[in-house]
Amino acid sequence: MEIIMKSGDTMHGKLLAVGTFFKDGIMLHKLQEEGFGAIAADNEREAVRIINDEHIDMLLLERSGHMGYSLHKIIKALLREQGERPFPVILFEDHIHKQAIIEGLEAGANDVVPKSIEAEELLARIRNLLRIFRFENERRNEEVVVGDLSIDPGTRKVNRGEQQISLTVKEFDLLLYLARNANRVCTREEILKNVWDYDFDMGTNVVDVYIRHLRTKMDKGFGKKLIQSIRGVGYKIKEGE
Repeated sequence: MEIIMKSGDTMHGKLLAVGTFFKDGIMLHKLQEEGFGAIAADNEREAVRIINDEHIDMLLLERSGHMGYSLHKIIKALLREQGERPFPVILFEDHIHKQAIIEGLEAGANDVVPKSIEAEELLARIRNLLRIFRFENERRNEEVVVGDLSIDPGTRKVNRGEQQISLTVKEFDLLLYLARNANRVCTREEILKNVWDYDFDMGTNVVDVYIRHLRTKMDKGFGKKLIQSIRGVGYKIKEGE
């Protein structure tokens, strides 16, 4: 692992570059000269360790030998490590062609570029994606209020009326997802995908179990039930009567 930063400078963002392509450090030094912090990892396993220790603002990933679904799994696994604060992914290809771009974007990359890309263009793409994601992360941290329920995603505090309620990580994630989709029925499949990151219904009743846990905590002492069941479909939080 190599960490490249310029002490004393304002760091515009911390970039994790994964793959042997970045080993010579030329590209990373150019990014460093523009005020970015850069961490280089030879492989995905090392990248996971870094993400566990560092807040990453962007992932630069060499495609190397990863194809189709294996690329999808790698990107998904790396994003999952910093799930509360997602970051953009730029995929570097040996040669750009239509199928490579399609596969990269469908696998979860936000941009696909050739390894021969000029520094000026790469910097513009990096800055653009960082702007988009910073705005989105700020929006994601805005307080969510539905009736007497208030949720602070930044501090992960939940209040119903004047009562603060302690929730587990998954209980909080589930409640936040339902609250952000207030007045809309959220199907079990949608909840599994967006809260548990399951790509399909695995026949589990985990959603129903966690809804029961939430109701036990959220409804105690309140006349109105917070979460409504829509038989055979899913659940929703309804604003107002």
